[in-house]
Amino acid sequence: MTVSTAAGALSACGGSGGAASQPGGKDAAEGIAGSGFGQGVASGDPKPDSIILWTRADGGSGGQNIKVTLQLSDRADFSTLLVNVALSAQPAWDYTLRHKVTGLNSATTYYYRFLTGAAVSMTGRTKTAPAAGTPLSQLKFAFISCQDWSVNHWGAFDELANQDLDFIVHLGDYIYETVGAGFQSGGNESRHPALSLPNGTKRADGAIYATTLADYRSLYKAYRGDARLQKLHASFPMIAIWDDHEFSDDCWQDRQEYSATDDSTPQTARRRSASQAWFENMPADVQLDLNNPSFQNIQIYRSFVFGDLATLVMTDERLYRSDHIIPETQTGSEIGSRYFVPQDILSQVEAAKMTSTGGNLLSVSVLGETQRAWWQGQMKSATTTWKLWGNEVSLLRMGFDGTVAVAALLTQGLVPQLAGFGLTLSQPQIAQLQGALYLDLAAANTSGTTPVVSYTNTQPLLSSLSGGAISAGTFNANIKPGLDAGLPPSLFFDKFILNADQWDGYNAERKALMAYLKAQSIGNVVALTGDIHAFFAGPVMDDYDAASPSPVMVDLVTAGVSSNSLFSYFKNVVDTVPAFSKAKPLIYTTASGQVVNTFTNTLQSFNSWLKYVDSDAQGYALVTLTPAKLSCVFHKVGAVSNGVAPSPATLSVKTVEVAAGAAAVNVL
Repeated sequence: MTVSTAAGALSACGGSGGAASQPGGKDAAEGIAGSGFGQGVASGDPKPDSIILWTRADGGSGGQNIKVTLQLSDRADFSTLLVNVALSAQPAWDYTLRHKVTGLNSATTYYYRFLTGAAVSMTGRTKTAPAAGTPLSQLKFAFISCQDWSVNHWGAFDELANQDLDFIVHLGDYIYETVGAGFQSGGNESRHPALSLPNGTKRADGAIYATTLADYRSLYKAYRGDARLQKLHASFPMIAIWDDHEFSDDCWQDRQEYSATDDSTPQTARRRSASQAWFENMPADVQLDLNNPSFQNIQIYRSFVFGDLATLVMTDERLYRSDHIIPETQTGSEIGSRYFVPQDILSQVEAAKMTSTGGNLLSVSVLGETQRAWWQGQMKSATTTWKLWGNEVSLLRMGFDGTVAVAALLTQGLVPQLAGFGLTLSQPQIAQLQGALYLDLAAANTSGTTPVVSYTNTQPLLSSLSGGAISAGTFNANIKPGLDAGLPPSLFFDKFILNADQWDGYNAERKALMAYLKAQSIGNVVALTGDIHAFFAGPVMDDYDAASPSPVMVDLVTAGVSSNSLFSYFKNVVDTVPAFSKAKPLIYTTASGQVVNTFTNTLQSFNSWLKYVDSDAQGYALVTLTPAKLSCVFHKVGAVSNGVAPSPATLSVKTVEVAAGAAAVNVL
């Protein structure tokens, strides 16, 4: 990254001294003229006195540098210049430029552009942060994530670019490393043609994943070729962090997770390539050390302060993360390791790992020791009203009790059948029946593949309710066979964590972070989260397993901009994995040939802290922050139709609020 300092105004046609004399990097005056800037411009990491500016120059052949001039002004017509600096786009960095301008005024809008030969880039608009401690009445920003090129649409970017925002927070999955994967088929807008990779590695399922630096660069180049994403970058500064798909799905450190044994082998070269491509293409104020042979040759966790109103702490939840608590080699697949994970086994393995390292979090951590200490320091030292956490994966518990769920499903099917015996149950009686079934299921013999249930509570209850009409013989002949037919495999009779790639899979560290916030009396902490392709809002508890958990902070989760929804993933599981096929009613039903989402209700029924859920959505989140409250509007976008994004993109909105001083969510 090169650096220049804004100086006094220069005439638009140039001049000598001042900003024009600032260094533009080694051999800045050497090279050839480029042909343009096909990936647009971008700005990021706003500080009170500085901003990062980005572009990529076209026309390079891989040999000579390309000569570029950067101009920055506080006037949209560039009639005066604060920066007019010669730069050099080098082939070693894929002709990308990352330039830091310092010496700027706080809370000020600036305009910038790049020139090469006869070509002039689009004009970018950016804004510096308010000075620390400055009284602020309001901040407005958006947070987004998960923008898979290959599915749905990017209509959200058009809407976002027309908002009045101070900045945008991107929580990762800016690119997707795979092309041609099963989840990337169907329903895509026609302006996004199928992508290919210059190298790539083919998986067993036919998908091809980025492997080399050239692969990752090609993805960023393609994504940045979209005019709507270019307009968004040109409109506001972006504060970005990565999640997994910038390297590899559900990754940890330099390990990939495409098969049960994949993460046994380090993928250091691949990880370094992914990191370099992110570094080249993001306007982030970070450094990459190519001379460091480690995969941890870059640090992207960092923080920002906006006046007296907000501190924004951005964490890296992939590069220092421990392996998933239950490894895939133990379960044979992601099911049981990262998804649908038995909660008791997860807790036992986590405790054993902690014991093996002396009781610390070394082997059960998302953040790692150094970053966790930094996070604690940032939270403790923040003097702003709000502490915002740019957090990739959700902190909210998303659990599921299989025994309770089966009892509910059996009850739902049994009630109409009982009417045939002349027994119409009231709501209290239905609840009584479900309780009896739960007791019988909890006592079932699950040592084999198929559970054996005695119904020692259910049969007497039905006999009593029916005045003896449903005798033991009648029950065994006419009711028990149907109940048995509705039983799922024995493994289902357990409590599950739905997604152990989230903080649910690293519960000890989550509890440690919440305990720290409580002990230090740090309030008004709100996480801004992506990753899970659904909207969620709720309080984060000190210990979700306690008899009476207490709220400590709030987690707001945005759906993906375009990526397929959380609901679609779980629908695919119950449709394709025989062990979970009988759980279909918990995920969806059909009515008049239409799929009806029941998953959202299932999530909320088992997790009372989930105050708002939309499990089948794409969209974005807009935040208005004041000293009194945080107001977040979730924008759910409509579906693509005949290859065209809807206009306007937003289908519906839902507003949630967090009042200062309370770790609670109010759904409006």
